[in-house]
Amino acid sequence: MEDLYRYITYALSILLVFSGGTTRLFDKKSGVLLRVVGFILVFVYSFIVIRDLFAKCLAISSSIIALLVTIYTTNYTKFKYGLPYLQLLIDVFSLSITFTFISRYLVEFIAWWIIAEITGFILIIFDWITLKVREALEAGIRYLLVSMVPADITLFSLVALSGFEKAFTVDLVDLAPPIEGSLTLTIIAMMGFMAKAAIAPLHFWLPDAHSLAPSPASAMLSGLLVKMGVYGLYLLTHYSINVNTYAHMLMICGSITAIYGGLQALAQTDIKRILAYSTISHMSVIAILLGLHVMYNSIEALQATLFYTIAHTFFKASLFMDSGVIEIIARTRDIGSLGYISRIYPLESTSALLALLSLIGVPPLPGFIAKFATVFSMIAGLNIAIPIVILRVVVAIEIALSVGYGARYLSAHFGTSTIKITPPRQLEYLKQLTLPILIATVASIIFTTYILLTLFTIYASILTIITIILLILLTIIIYVIHKSQKIFRIDESWLGGARP
Repeated sequence: MEDLYRYITYALSILLVFSGGTTRLFDKKSGVLLRVVGFILVFVYSFIVIRDLFAKCLAISSSIIALLVTIYTTNYTKFKYGLPYLQLLIDVFSLSITFTFISRYLVEFIAWWIIAEITGFILIIFDWITLKVREALEAGIRYLLVSMVPADITLFSLVALSGFEKAFTVDLVDLAPPIEGSLTLTIIAMMGFMAKAAIAPLHFWLPDAHSLAPSPASAMLSGLLVKMGVYGLYLLTHYSINVNTYAHMLMICGSITAIYGGLQALAQTDIKRILAYSTISHMSVIAILLGLHVMYNSIEALQATLFYTIAHTFFKASLFMDSGVIEIIARTRDIGSLGYISRIYPLESTSALLALLSLIGVPPLPGFIAKFATVFSMIAGLNIAIPIVILRVVVAIEIALSVGYGARYLSAHFGTSTIKITPPRQLEYLKQLTLPILIATVASIIFTTYILLTLFTIYASILTIITIILLILLTIIIYVIHKSQKIFRIDESWLGGARP
């Protein structure tokens, strides 16, 4: 019966989303409604049917982000490209990623995975197809060779090990391919998923791919596609892998790129490259947590992995959507030429501020819960051996770096640039792009609270009270910042006295 429900969900959601994404309907209210209903259908299935908590949370997060990104794309594509084709590509990409998370059998998992990879490649080279940007083509080829090929080798190796019959009939978590602790087979099984999650040594495809793709695609690539790699690594924890190899590869390689990604993010001048390198850093911390979970059988580390994965999904998708709004307003992504967005569009800057506070880890936002759970998992039940101490130092450095590059990105909105621009005439219409960003942050708070109460039912009452109090305080602070930007906007001299 579960299979029947899933196949019906596949069919109906594809029909609704594709019908609403046609060139005649994609920018009409009826088209948007059809697509929204299609993704809500996937959300409902994920919430009710999926039993594994990790898969359930990824599927729910994916369906929510996909719903918001499809609305965002409708307006973004009109502002930047004036072409209807981006909408359909984004919707295919969104569905295939979400279906990857709700797949029950290996053959489904591989089919949707490959569709997501191919669609992602087309989206990365989209600016080459439409605007002949050669760098986009180069980024797409690098993604093809470094991310797609290793992942496909891993997937087909799992099929070869499991056999075709099991690939069609056995649940993913119960598949148990006969790796039997083999060092070689464990590395082959890991490398493809590590490449997809952008963990060293196959991480270098990500910065160009995420920064050169259209912003809705970047939101999906950074928010969701890399989570396919995390999900693959999580599935391996259910199999007979070589535990030492798995744990040490993730902890060592993760430590390298956690610091490397953070330092690179600090050095970037392109706002999308700041976000892209930060994704490498965050994914590496998640890899370290998975390594700790397997090495020490740490439930706390697995819970921290889940919190971090969900938090990153929401705030990174929000920020990449925000980068698209900045690009439309300013016609540039160079942070040195920005710093005035809050003065002409405070609502967008307030929405971005919420996502950035989550990235930095301000309570009670999901980013804080993720980082608190990470630190707690590295203390609870673990010894003080030198490798563990080193990992704690690595995570502490990564958290400090995230504050640095988060503040750097924020300067694009609340900086001190003296450059003046004429606000775009369609500024009022940009609210249609801002709304999905704001909703994403609110949804992340609600969903993370749900996970907290699901995992820690014994502390449900006190957690709820604390969350409500912190949310009230945060709302007051954000309101004051938003109002102060409006006052500043009125009082400031602008281009010889003219004000936007």
